[in-house]
Amino acid sequence: MQWADGRAVGQGVNALALDDAPGTLAHAIGMLMAEEAPPLPWKADVQAARRGDPSAFEALVRSVQRPVYGLALRLLQREAEAAEVAQEALLRAYQNLHRYDDARPFDLWVLAITRNLCLDLLRRRTKVRTEELEPMKELIPSGEASQEDGAIAREERQSLEEAMATLSVDDREVLALYYVQKRTTKEIAQIMGCAPGTIMARLFRAREKLRKKMTTEEAPR
Repeated sequence: MQWADGRAVGQGVNALALDDAPGTLAHAIGMLMAEEAPPLPWKADVQAARRGDPSAFEALVRSVQRPVYGLALRLLQREAEAAEVAQEALLRAYQNLHRYDDARPFDLWVLAITRNLCLDLLRRRTKVRTEELEPMKELIPSGEASQEDGAIAREERQSLEEAMATLSVDDREVLALYYVQKRTTKEIAQIMGCAPGTIMARLFRAREKLRKKMTTEEAPR
């Protein structure tokens, strides 16, 4: 199958998955968050894509590529692997479009695919070294600041990166979905395959772990 411009589907998805890598999306926990994008008409595009309209699936890809890549990056902490997983998730979504349940938001379905691919990759890793972790760039706000403010921001960023790197994959995932992608506990539950109450408990524990870690680092020695 080809896109309207003659590209093969795989090539088109690959380009879409990488041409809009996310930059700064939100601040640290409890600070300014990125504006939430308005909901998109999934059903119309899905139905058109199922009928063989490549432009409809391309529209679907463009609407989810940012959160898909962002989730993969936060879980894997490696840009190259995150890009590969994002591409694979989008390809699998295309290949399994006939299995997609229209009653479920399309973005949550693709994020669940992304999560499963990330967990599979993490299981294959024998060891994760701290020095290999990529900076958590998307958690840092953009904008101009004075030299003093810039120094403080850099210190806060360093502390946040170090604290986030010590958390488990589950903790990083639930914090990223809730605070950065601004998903509700119900949506996160659908992505992670558990009850909303479980997500609330995980959020509480993850916040406490992050707070304790950063408090410990800031304490005078």
